[in-house]
Amino acid sequence: MAKWVGSTPPPFTGTRDGLTVYQLQDGNYYVRMQSSITGKRIKKDRAFKGFRDSSMRLKIAAGIASFVYRQLPVKVFALYREMTGKAILWLKQGLSAEDVREKLTKEYLKPPAETVKPLFKIPLIRQSARLIRRRYGASMLQVCFRHGASMLPLTATPIHPQYGSG
Repeated sequence: MAKWVGSTPPPFTGTRDGLTVYQLQDGNYYVRMQSSITGKRIKKDRAFKGFRDSSMRLKIAAGIASFVYRQLPVKVFALYREMTGKAILWLKQGLSAEDVREKLTKEYLKPPAETVKPLFKIPLIRQSARLIRRRYGASMLQVCFRHGASMLPLTATPIHPQYGSG
């Protein structure tokens, strides 16, 4: 990939005569040879069947993971990626989309406890704020400070074993 170093921008962006010219976010222009692979070839050629299958699994898995992730009370993006990866594996093993959705729901959405008593309370001081930020993200910390809570109850029911409070 060659970088355009002229003082004026290139005469065109796009593809002409076997050259592709484009501009990246840094403002620099780059030039490369035109690719021989076209969208039509990816959609029709048998050589790209595996690529098309993987893309379809990702499309389905991302939708399922998004459905379950939106129901979580605390959002941690790494958890969404983990759920998408598990969904892809289960789809690859031959499970239906409905079965994958049920498995993800059972694994990540715990049924709410009727009455959950706090195990202990942590005063919101600098160390506790760091702990809350690490476990629940900055949004939970803002909620605690915004409502003037001087104590934050921690419960015995984790959201997920890796990310929960248990």
